[in-house]
Amino acid sequence: HYNYVPTYTGPGHAAIYTGATPSLNGIIGNDWWDPEWRKHRYVTTDERYRTVGSPTVKVGQHSPSVLLSTTITDELRLSNNFKSKVVGVCLKDRGSILPAGHIPDAAYWFDDATGNWITSSYYPDSVGLPKWVQDFNARRLPDTLLSKNWDKIVSGAYHESFSDWDRYNGGEYAKYFVGKKMPYDLPDLKKKGGYGLLRFTPFGSTYTLDFAMEVVNRMQLGADESPDFLCVSFSGPDYCGHQFGIHAEETEDTYLRLDRDIARLLDFLDKKFGKNNVLVFLTADHGGAETPVHLNALRIPAGVFPESKLEDELEKAIAAALGTPGNFIHEVGNQQIWLNWDAMADLDVKPEDVASVIIDFLRIQPGVYDAFTREELMMLPPEYPFAPETRRGIHPRRSGDIMFQLDPAWHADDKSFSKGGTTHGSPYPYDTHVPLVWYGWKIKPGETFARVNITDIAPTLAAMLRIMEPNGNQGKGIQEGVGGR
Repeated sequence: HYNYVPTYTGPGHAAIYTGATPSLNGIIGNDWWDPEWRKHRYVTTDERYRTVGSPTVKVGQHSPSVLLSTTITDELRLSNNFKSKVVGVCLKDRGSILPAGHIPDAAYWFDDATGNWITSSYYPDSVGLPKWVQDFNARRLPDTLLSKNWDKIVSGAYHESFSDWDRYNGGEYAKYFVGKKMPYDLPDLKKKGGYGLLRFTPFGSTYTLDFAMEVVNRMQLGADESPDFLCVSFSGPDYCGHQFGIHAEETEDTYLRLDRDIARLLDFLDKKFGKNNVLVFLTADHGGAETPVHLNALRIPAGVFPESKLEDELEKAIAAALGTPGNFIHEVGNQQIWLNWDAMADLDVKPEDVASVIIDFLRIQPGVYDAFTREELMMLPPEYPFAPETRRGIHPRRSGDIMFQLDPAWHADDKSFSKGGTTHGSPYPYDTHVPLVWYGWKIKPGETFARVNITDIAPTLAAMLRIMEPNGNQGKGIQEGVGGR
């Protein structure tokens, strides 16, 4: 389980690899209002560095500098004078950059414009893409993967998806899917979606795995006595879930194909190194919720909170209550509100008065469970629902001044919620409960239903590798079934 909120991709990858929650590692969302930058920021954006491998300027301007603690991958490199190699691979930039840590050998992510794997000048030997990466890109595998229809991998009905789900295919992450159903004519859809279409199909995971295995071979991972660390994240299930929802045939097909890709990876590792010479862990950066309009059709309480319109509504409420119009809010996002302290000082308005108006307004809105200032949050008793988890998601220099929590099955509005699709981010089990599977070296057969926190993965790896935990680690090593000698 994730032991903090918000449950998003950036914080999830950071927690897995640092053993720390956002309260220490600083990754409080995929994006947020940055008090230091005094503007909105994306988690790994870093304009000090340049794109390597694409003519698109911003797509590679990234680094892990925003991450405030070390990762288990950093600690592995530090433990043996950098003899261990570390590489991150993911279609998403943040899904590659954060796991690979501050001092990896390389990190690669996908460029929608070219269909290539790219990187940043932050990383070593990145004057240009290595020749082997250029050669891999030259094979134009995305063209091949998008040259055929996307149909079911097995014939007949899919029993874990809902047969009448087409009416909930209304997600707007990839509008070109709306109004259509399997089989999808990928060559035709590519004309509208470009190479970015690959992200929303199961073939994005296939492409990720093809490149990951190329990394192992070309960078000679596992070729000497020093353990190497390959961080692979498959983003396809996330994109698919956002677009189609968790009960769609597309989602089931995505997982069936991912299962085969994982089997292909394990077979590759077994044949190259032997099972007892490889340690694999498999988990997820967050869960996924039921589609609210579907729950409503079943008469189950659920809804979509209009967070994108909240800033304007709050500014009007503050002006009406205090008789002073102004720009009192920097940003609303991630169920947090960043106040404009300079504007309040200029207008001689007390911050507590502004906060009181905001909280009173929020508490009467449909779908809002409660709202509180950051100071009030810190004083809530531990038995208050999800107070500890919310506190663990707050960083003192980065998080908002006011937080609000939504009811179960409610989510902030999001481009996936026009008529269907889904999202994530809450403290509820559908977003926090993820799998954790271990395989290979030192792993005993078995299973457990005991609760494990996501922050327990990194210290477990540290114990097994006999190295230091990440420097912000808050987790505990897992005992059962792991680390047998």
